[in-house]
Amino acid sequence: MPIAIDRHDLGRRGGIFLLAAVVLAAILWGGWTLIRGRSPADAALADVRRLPLIGLVMADNPGVEGRMRQAIAEELRSPTRAGLSRPFSLVADLRRQYIVPALRAADDDSVLAAVDARADLVRYLRRADTAACRQFALGALRPDLLEDEGRQLFGEFLRALEAAYRNGKTSGKPQRRLTRDEVAAALKQAGFTKADFDRLQAFQTLSNEVSCDVELKVDAAPGALPAETRGALARYVLTN
Repeated sequence: MPIAIDRHDLGRRGGIFLLAAVVLAAILWGGWTLIRGRSPADAALADVRRLPLIGLVMADNPGVEGRMRQAIAEELRSPTRAGLSRPFSLVADLRRQYIVPALRAADDDSVLAAVDARADLVRYLRRADTAACRQFALGALRPDLLEDEGRQLFGEFLRALEAAYRNGKTSGKPQRRLTRDEVAAALKQAGFTKADFDRLQAFQTLSNEVSCDVELKVDAAPGALPAETRGALARYVLTN
């Protein structure tokens, strides 16, 4: 029977992107930023710009920053009571419009480097802080709270991810994409068992340690495949 996988059916990756709570926290703590000389809107915009690849999208596409400022201003005037905040809804739109297409057009070397850097960070977090490892897997990690080694590895991951984004943006030509059935077959070839797939499906309920193990197994999977499949799975991991 085919296994439906959609990355929080691989479960989580908006992944590479932080949760709406980050944006909302910047808005809710605006009074403190005013004391430090920054308005709540400016502080929220700075936090959004630090989200993986979002700062690059803003720099590359005139008008995006204005759209984000407007979304933040509207959220400050009238906070969203249910669902995604306006800024995070825009972040999700920017991901679909700019980031996913660029990563899908990136070459094998650049996406494999990004996934390898991600796996290196997860290995460190698995050893140093399993709660932070789970947060990273869910897209909610605050890298500023990590120890020096963790911040360094997070920075290396971001640089590799940005390089893949730049590579794909320059190319503009989508590379090979895997179907869900092909993803399931590739993961099986990389050593996934039925128990691993069951954990993927139940990711939100897993303990810190087990969710970290699952994250690492996903990130290490492309490197366990034949050369002709590695890049395609790496692109899937980074964009779903």
